[in-house]
Amino acid sequence: MADESLYIVKRTLLDPKNPAQPLYNTVLPATYTDLKAAKEHAKTALQKEGYEPEFFPVYREKGTTEDWEHGDGVVIYAEGPSEEVLKVEIDTVPNLAGVKADSTGRVTAPLHHVLQTVIEYNNDRSGSRRYSIVEGTYTSAQLARDRALQVLLDGGMKKEEFIEYDEYVDGTEGPFGPDVIVHAVYDGGMNVLVSVISSN
Repeated sequence: MADESLYIVKRTLLDPKNPAQPLYNTVLPATYTDLKAAKEHAKTALQKEGYEPEFFPVYREKGTTEDWEHGDGVVIYAEGPSEEVLKVEIDTVPNLAGVKADSTGRVTAPLHHVLQTVIEYNNDRSGSRRYSIVEGTYTSAQLARDRALQVLLDGGMKKEEFIEYDEYVDGTEGPFGPDVIVHAVYDGGMNVLVSVISSN
């Protein structure tokens, strides 16, 4: 019997000093059915990318300090020498596809994650205030794309109610990169990108 939840290790990087616009990058290096195993992976995720804790002027690991102020899902918070911010978090989604893990609790089958990235231009015109959420995980890329097209419409919102609503489904790459399926702008200026990220 498959576990009910998937625990997705997520690493984000925000570089507010990128010359053109703030650079925001998200990778999803691993998915687990075991929360403890996901947390252990998250603790070493930056080292697996070639970073050492000594590189960062600020490096915090959840559980090693009592005054944690970086959010419940965040396991590692780091600030680089050029003010870039890296976080390693764990997002939890239902295991709708019933995927199974190996003996370590890690899912090794190919997965396709629906990722929503929110850019709070309504609160910060520079675009530096951003965050991302894994909305769902699928074994089929087509199912993930279908879900990506519906994520922003779940609450009864209609496409016409957005200031701008663009879909990139015809095989052509939009201005936000090859993974982005939907770009939407809410009244007030908040931007949302919905992507499909494949992993494993």
